[in-house]
Order: sequence, then structure tokens, then C-alpha cells
Amino acid sequence: MENTKDRRGLRSLAYKRSRLFEEVVLKSWWVLLFILLCFFAYDRALAQKKREEQRLKEKLISIAEQKAHEIEKADELALQIASSQDPAFIELALMRRLGLVPEGQTKVHFVKSSLSP
Repeated sequence: MENTKDRRGLRSLAYKRSRLFEEVVLKSWWVLLFILLCFFAYDRALAQKKREEQRLKEKLISIAEQKAHEIEKADELALQIASSQDPAFIELALMRRLGLVPEGQTKVHFVKSSLSP
């Protein structure tokens, strides 16, 4: 007698499982499809976000390097401006760029000969 009760219980449980399968999978297939599509869209958006984040990190590094270069260039220009007030620098610039020579010194000009080997 208990054996028949166990069989009925198993049949009832199997029926409940097949009913659950029918309710969840067969009648609600569109919900499962929607969940899968949402997961796919989320995965694609996450991958795109990671690519954009990597691109922005590389751009930040490039800008930081450019900033360091420009700061170095600005320091060099500030040094040149500061040294342009120095009389010794002014004299040296006149000697180099204009070819002027202070009094008491001799200017020597080298000419390249076409006969030299």
C-alpha cells in the first residue's frame, strides 16, 4: 500500500515538474529570449566601455608626456628671457649674429677655397 502511495507521489512530483517546465519554458519563451538579449547587449556595452577606457588612458599618458615637454620648453624660454638682460649675453649675441667685434679685438673671417681638396 505504501508502495502505491510512493508511486502516486512520484507521479505527482513528475507531473508538477513537467507542468513547471511547460509553464516556465514553453509558455514564457519570450521572457527567456528577452533576458538573453539583455545579457548580450550588456556584454557588448561593457566591452565597448573597456575599449573606451583604455583609449582614454592612453590619451592621458600622451597628454602628460606632452605637458612635461611643454613645461621643459617653457623653462628653457624663461631662462633665455632672463639671460637676455645680462650684458655678457647681449655682447655674445651681437658677436655671433651680427658679426660685431669689441674694440681691441681682431675679427678673423675664414673663406673656403675652391682649390682646397
